[in-house]
This record gives sequence, structure tokens and C-alpha cells, in this order.
Amino acid sequence: MPKVSICVPVYNNVKEVKRLLDSIQEQTYTDYEVNITDDSDGTEIADLVSGLSDGRIRYVHNAKKLGHIFNWNAAIAQARGDYIKIMFSDDWFTYPESLAEMVRMLDENPKAGLAFSNSMQVSERESYKRKVSEDFIPRLREDWRNLFLGNEIGAPSDTIYRNNGIMFDEKSNWASDMVLYMRLFSENPRFVSTDRPLISIGMHEEQYTHSFSDRDDRIFNDYLYMYETYRLWENERCKEFFLKEYIVKFGRGWKLAQRCRISAKDFIRAKAAYFWKDMVVSYCKAALRKLGIYKNVKLK
Repeated sequence: MPKVSICVPVYNNVKEVKRLLDSIQEQTYTDYEVNITDDSDGTEIADLVSGLSDGRIRYVHNAKKLGHIFNWNAAIAQARGDYIKIMFSDDWFTYPESLAEMVRMLDENPKAGLAFSNSMQVSERESYKRKVSEDFIPRLREDWRNLFLGNEIGAPSDTIYRNNGIMFDEKSNWASDMVLYMRLFSENPRFVSTDRPLISIGMHEEQYTHSFSDRDDRIFNDYLYMYETYRLWENERCKEFFLKEYIVKFGRGWKLAQRCRISAKDFIRAKAAYFWKDMVVSYCKAALRKLGIYKNVKLK
């Protein structure tokens, strides 16, 4: 069996798939298989794969279109390796030694279940290195549930993890990557990371997460699901974050706040602060901006 299963779900983007496959074949580490599950309408990707003389590539064209998360899991379901390396088809390995370094992180840290790297964020207009904040790693080591405060691990392509049967939760939507990481951490909270941008992430407007509006109920439902599944009310920072950033901003009421173990005092205080800052102050700033005097007035 191969050591690493590179799982590649694809959909109608043959140019990007070719870029990814080229980067895979350039890797110095070679003990891997590539599992491609194809949701595409045509045969372009099938034709691309058939032209490659690489027995490590396993290709499946889905008889029925599965959709985003279901296709991701279809690729993972084929995995036979000890390690799962998800690679979304818009992304690619930055360096020839990228896979070797990711495998080494887990090999040299046998108690860790997950490893992740920084990445290069690449669009047609710009390219920059994504870096985690200084306090993210210590915060995550202190309590893995602090991931709820903000996913700085990055996209699934930035990760490699031990094959223990965990897949994406098919009930999740916008925060499917964070839901996956929470599931992994709930089984094993140990991890290892590197500052080096081993993965390049292709950025474009058609990406799945860009299809959600700021107040999409599916976003709220993902966070509520994580909050309740992992009893995040036991972590005061997570409880305060969920109250202010989701219950209040998404306009949820007292009944749900009670269900989430929020006190009446904290709920009323958060509602009042949001009304003042995001309603009254924002309205006043907009009015003053129209009058051309906003820069000379300070509102707190």
C-alpha cells in the first residue's frame, strides 16, 4: 500500500488539474497514490489522465454528479495510504520537496494526527504568503477548541493527516474545512506545523465559499453545529465569540441563546452593544460621510 493518498476531487477545470498533476509528478517523494473523482460534464479531464503513463493515478468519473462535499469524500473514500493528503484541483505543490516535508512532519511526530503548512495565495492579480497570527499556534495548543475563534490552519490542501476514517461532514457547508479539523482534533488534539508555504492556493471568484452571502443561514448553522457538538460553551472565549459574532449578528433570539448556555445578562449586553456600534454609530457615520464632515468627527 502507498504511504500517502493524494485525494483530488475535480470539476470542469482541466487547466488547473493539469497544473496540479504536473506539480505532483515533480515531487521528490514518490510513495503515493493519486485518487481523482471527477464531477465534470465532459471528458476533458478523463482524456488528460488517460494520456499520463502513471500507474499511481486512479481515476473515477462519477456516474451521477455528487456535488462539492460529497465528491470530496468520494476521493477520500478511495484512500489506501497511511496519510490523507487532500489537494483541491485549483491548488498545487509549491516546491518539488513539498510533499516530502509534509510527510516528514508526521513521521517525525508520531503522536500528531494532523500537520499543516502556510501557503501562497495566488490569483490572476496578485500572489502573497498567508501566515498565521503569532498567537494562533499557542492558542490552539492551549485548547484545540480555540480553532472556533478563527480558522488559520487554512484550506484542506494545506493539511496532511493520518488516515483514521474521518471525512468531511456532509451536513456542513461554508465551514466544512473547520468542521473537518474539529473532528480530527476531537480524536487527537496533537498537531505539527511549518511556516514554509508548501502549498499554493489558487484564488478565484467561483470558489465554493464565495457563493455564500455574509448572512447566509448555512454559515450560522455550521457554527451552531460545532458549538453544540463540541460543547464549546465550556470554553469562555468560544462562548463569548459565538454570542457576539453569530447569535447577535445573525439576529437570533433569547430562546436560542438559552439553548447555547448564554446568560440573560450577557445576551442583553451583547445585543445593546451591537445595536449601538453597528446600528446607531454606523448610521451616524454614513450620514456624516454624506455631509463631508465624517473625518473631523470621532464616534465611539
